[in-house]
Amino acid sequence: MATAQEIFERYGKVYPSGATIFKEGDVGEEMFIIQTGQIRITKKTNDGEKTLVILSEGDFFGEMAVIDREPRSASAIAITEIKCIVLNQEVFESTMQSNIHIVKKILRNMSSRLREANKQIENLLVKDHNRRVANTLALIAHKHGKKSSRGITIDFPFSSRELADAAGLVGEREKVKSILDKLVNAKVIALEGKQIVILSLENLEKFIKYLEMKEKFGE
Repeated sequence: MATAQEIFERYGKVYPSGATIFKEGDVGEEMFIIQTGQIRITKKTNDGEKTLVILSEGDFFGEMAVIDREPRSASAIAITEIKCIVLNQEVFESTMQSNIHIVKKILRNMSSRLREANKQIENLLVKDHNRRVANTLALIAHKHGKKSSRGITIDFPFSSRELADAAGLVGEREKVKSILDKLVNAKVIALEGKQIVILSLENLEKFIKYLEMKEKFGE
């Protein structure tokens, strides 16, 4: 059995931070498995480019275009330098036929993405910007949060601009900053440069619940 290093030497590729791995609309001939680093999957909307998901070590992407041979439905951009395994259609199909574990992982991955997409869609339908921002923070913290001495740190640079984008509030950056300031004053989060630290996930979830009740019963 080939070692991880041998596989990388044969199929591996390195992309620098900020590199566009593929663009929405490109012909999809390869899929990617992340070994190290993080990438952002984005899609064009009427309001600009929207972040759909952040992927990191062990995740894979680009498989849909290889399966259905349709143009890429989104773009992939490196947040950090990434090392990944790149499989063309021939190798991908051969792997699918010979390895049931890969098939199961892809199916689980697709199911997980559908659930995440549903949560994102539900959040985008929320009218209250406070709740939409708080929901987005909670979703990202659960998926990408890392425990630290201060609380939960989102493990990639994530500023108010990226948060506005993820919450579907493109063009509302000042409003998002105001909401973050409110959460900072309440000691729910802390802002450290381009890093958001959630000091208390419990308090963040209480804040979301309060906003839900406020919206339900009015004030």
